[in-house]
Amino acid sequence: MGRYFYIILIFLVGLGFLPVINGNNTIVAKHLLDIEKLDQAIVHSQGQITEWSLYARENKKSFTNKGFAKYSTTMQERFSDFDWETEKSAEGVVVVGQRQTSHGEETIKLQHTPTNGHSVSYIMYEMRGNQKALGEKTKQYIKSEFIPNMEIIFTSKPMIFSCIKGEFNDKLEKVLSNQAVELMSKLDAKELESLKEEDFYSISAYSEQMSRTIPTKNDDMNIQLGLRKSGMGAKTTFVIGTPILIIEY
Repeated sequence: MGRYFYIILIFLVGLGFLPVINGNNTIVAKHLLDIEKLDQAIVHSQGQITEWSLYARENKKSFTNKGFAKYSTTMQERFSDFDWETEKSAEGVVVVGQRQTSHGEETIKLQHTPTNGHSVSYIMYEMRGNQKALGEKTKQYIKSEFIPNMEIIFTSKPMIFSCIKGEFNDKLEKVLSNQAVELMSKLDAKELESLKEEDFYSISAYSEQMSRTIPTKNDDMNIQLGLRKSGMGAKTTFVIGTPILIIEY
């Protein structure tokens, strides 16, 4: 339970500071995305990527029922090449649109929940893919499509959470003293905290290479790396994210 609590704790701390650290997500084509920097560091340290994802979310408290319905209709018209589904219940409305391309799967999720005369809504936009999808064409697609789409979907400029999963062809102990060190070195990352268990190791760090940070009690943080033994074999699975991991690992 310790590893899950640790990651969730950092996530909750991070969310508390999100309104302060939102910034401009405009990407100039020649600039490297955070996920590109993570990708390069993983390849440099002989890691094999299995999955990757980009995630952005905006909470809305100003939507009325009619306002949400109008916004939902606008999004479905604007992104008409997505496959849309609407689910209504006593708890509220959930509208989900998905599109599959050679670059990966994109998901837009809109949720509206009326509560005691008020309403709580959130908007989510995510893109995820596998190892083969994270090539140069996909990286250009992210810059030319995903980032501009965020400007349309969101009313503010939410933070982008970048995450890559994969594996190293070695046991956890050797990965900690070799590939993990090389990976963090490639990112110029300074370790801030770590949590070690028998089959799991988690590192929180800071790197000036990353575009966003999460303020914590003592330091700014923008990288989390989780390493775990993979069964009985000589492999170690990993997940690395910036500015924090927002998935259970």
